[in-house]
Amino acid sequence: MDEVQLDRWDDLSEWARDRVAPVDAVPLEKLQPPKANLYSASLGRIGLMRTSYGTSTQISADELSGAPVVAATNLQGYSVPSLSRSTAHLNKVDDSFLFDLAKTGHSSRLSDDAVQLHLAFDQKLLNEISYSWFGNLPERSTWCPKTPFGGDNTFWNSSLRYIMRLVAETSQPISAQNIRHIEETLCSNLVRSWAAQSGIDISAGKKVVVPRIVRTAEEYIIEYAADAPTLTEIASALDISVRNLTLNFKKFRGCTPGQFIREQRLQVTRKALLEADQDQTVSQIAASFSYIHMGEFAKIYRNRFGELPSETLNRSK
Repeated sequence: MDEVQLDRWDDLSEWARDRVAPVDAVPLEKLQPPKANLYSASLGRIGLMRTSYGTSTQISADELSGAPVVAATNLQGYSVPSLSRSTAHLNKVDDSFLFDLAKTGHSSRLSDDAVQLHLAFDQKLLNEISYSWFGNLPERSTWCPKTPFGGDNTFWNSSLRYIMRLVAETSQPISAQNIRHIEETLCSNLVRSWAAQSGIDISAGKKVVVPRIVRTAEEYIIEYAADAPTLTEIASALDISVRNLTLNFKKFRGCTPGQFIREQRLQVTRKALLEADQDQTVSQIAASFSYIHMGEFAKIYRNRFGELPSETLNRSK
């Protein structure tokens, strides 16, 4: 978790770039410095940010290959995101706005009292859970790249409140099982809302039942993630071939078993850093989870969680 207060526009743009994508933030009132309160955290493969700038602000981001799908929800104040060059939409409290930065740029004006919750969804995660829950859906190119959605008394708003309450009431680091639950809850509700706004019938997708073998493999990987099990070890434990294991993961989870293993190793390592004793070091903890090259580990960790492992460790002391 990361919480900062910033009073320089350049610092604010840099903070956003490190967590979502390159973002420009400028005051709507000339020479007015920000009084920004910014908070960020990771919920598995979903980035969470809460932002307030303390003055009316224009934010903009360019289209960027591989960038996340972002859902911005107003907790206070209002925003006016652009739908096109000539049209915009007024979003009030509890209203949300989705923009796929891999397909389009984004621009929005914010009131001086605006507080927003941003959720940044990894593209691979959305594809994985979309396929798992709804089957074969139309190509993303046919979906609205930006659209208002949500609002009070909607499934999306209810899921946000549920997840935020779950996070707030969890005093210990969130377990891998709960992380997966959070990812599936938010992603499935986002896809439902996005499809409805795009005029896409998700019930038309071919329903797929995830085989027991995939779920058993996931349970095995989560249990033994600290040992960095090889694909051969996993396949042997499940009495299947590595090829069969890989094909099933690609078909039903949209990722390889290796990608799933790497994610779970990072999660258990982060949990250990957050629960570390006073005299433990990053190197000791990383080595206990089979990481050998510390520089490479630090790079992978920062790319995944937005901070160095040493910064995570320092917060636990």
